[in-house]
Amino acid sequence: MIYGDYHTHTTYSHGKGSVEDNVRAAIAAGLKEVAITDHGPRHLLAGVKLRRLPDFFADIERMREKYPEIRIYAGMETNFLSPRGETDVPKEYADKLDVIICGYHKGSRPLKMREVPCFAGNLFFKNSAKTLARNTDAYVNAILNNDIDIISHPCHDCRIDLKAVGEAAAARGTLMELNGKRVSMTEDELVMLASLGCRFILDSDAHTPEKVGDVGIERGVWQRSGLPDELIVNLTGAPQFMRGGYRGKNGG
Repeated sequence: MIYGDYHTHTTYSHGKGSVEDNVRAAIAAGLKEVAITDHGPRHLLAGVKLRRLPDFFADIERMREKYPEIRIYAGMETNFLSPRGETDVPKEYADKLDVIICGYHKGSRPLKMREVPCFAGNLFFKNSAKTLARNTDAYVNAILNNDIDIISHPCHDCRIDLKAVGEAAAARGTLMELNGKRVSMTEDELVMLASLGCRFILDSDAHTPEKVGDVGIERGVWQRSGLPDELIVNLTGAPQFMRGGYRGKNGG
C-alpha cells in the first residue's frame, strides 16, 4: 500500500479512463492522494493538446469539489526535448501544476529539426557512446535547470549514465521513480543511487483506472535490494514537491 499515486494517465493523453475514473479508482484502492499526470504537448502520439489544457485543469477542479475525501494533484509527465535540458512544460500553465514528472519518450518531438538525430540515436544507434552522452546530458541538464519533481522510469527506452543522473537528482532533490508498469532499474542500480543520496517514489504509471495504485512489480525489486523503506517518500505520507506545495482546495 502507498499513501498516494503521483503518476497516472487519462484520456487527455493516451489513458483509457477519465479523470473521475482515476480518482474513483484511487479512492477504492485506499489512497489518500492521486495525481493526474498526462503527457506533455510535444509527445507526437500521446501529448495533451494545448487547447485542451483549460479543460484538463477545470476537470481536476471539479473532481476536487466532488471528492473532498482525497487530495487530487494536477500534474504533467513532460518530455526531454534536447541535450540542453529543455522540456515541454507549457509556460502559460506552469503555475497550475502541483507536480512535474519528466522522462524520455521516443514519441517526443524535439524543439528544432537539427536536434532530431539526438534522440533518433535511441532507435538506430542505441549502444553508441554518442547516444549515451546525449541522453545523459538531456537528463542531467533538465534536472539542474528545471523544477522536476520526479524522473519517470529511468533508463527505459534509452541508455544513460545512471550515476551522473543520480548525482544531479540527489543534488536537486528530484525523486527517482520506481515505476509500476515496468522494471527499469536493477537492485544493484537502486543501491548505487541510494549511496549517492537519492530518494525514490513508487508510482503506478497507470494507463487504465484499474491500475491506479498498483506498484507491486517495483515493490518486489525494492525489497530484493535490501534498501530501507524510509528512502521511498510516499509509503506512509505525502511527498514534498518543489513547486510550493499542493494548490488544490481539498485534502488540506
